[in-house]
Amino acid sequence: MKSSMLRSAFTTHASFSEISSLYDGFILDQYGVMHNGKNGLLGATECVGELSSKGKKLIILSNTSSPSKSTFDRLPKLGFDKKHFEGVVTSGDEASKYISEKYGRGPGKKKALWITWANGKTPRPLEFLELCGGVEATDSVDDADFVILHGCEVIRDHGKDGDANETSLGSFISEGDFSV
Repeated sequence: MKSSMLRSAFTTHASFSEISSLYDGFILDQYGVMHNGKNGLLGATECVGELSSKGKKLIILSNTSSPSKSTFDRLPKLGFDKKHFEGVVTSGDEASKYISEKYGRGPGKKKALWITWANGKTPRPLEFLELCGGVEATDSVDDADFVILHGCEVIRDHGKDGDANETSLGSFISEGDFSV
């Protein structure tokens, strides 16, 4: 295909308002599109409100390991009105469903080496594990049947928040050093 044909097939628009009438709905990523993790990005809350007021269906699709409910419940803290969205789909939900079906049910339940976030994070790391259908977390490489890489701060066992054994992964986050 000629490059001139490719260029003419793509048009840059200054605003969603120029094209919103062409679509019934929009699937939005969240981090970097709607917010920066702390606040809504400039113009994003207004854009979402405008699209919603025009009857557009809005869905958030995110690669966060957090459950959809946690992601949805966090929207007001970031400046968004939850009523503007049909729902949220996260990779955390999809991964926990798969883990539950594959490893968490019946007599063949498996143990996972669980690399996650330290206790005290929101949403709670244990909330994710609970969605995995009874998979038992272990902090022993020898006892594990598979690995759940859910975060990068600690290797954790299955105990309750505050009681679980957590082995720090050291300075991995700041320096990329994965030695323990």
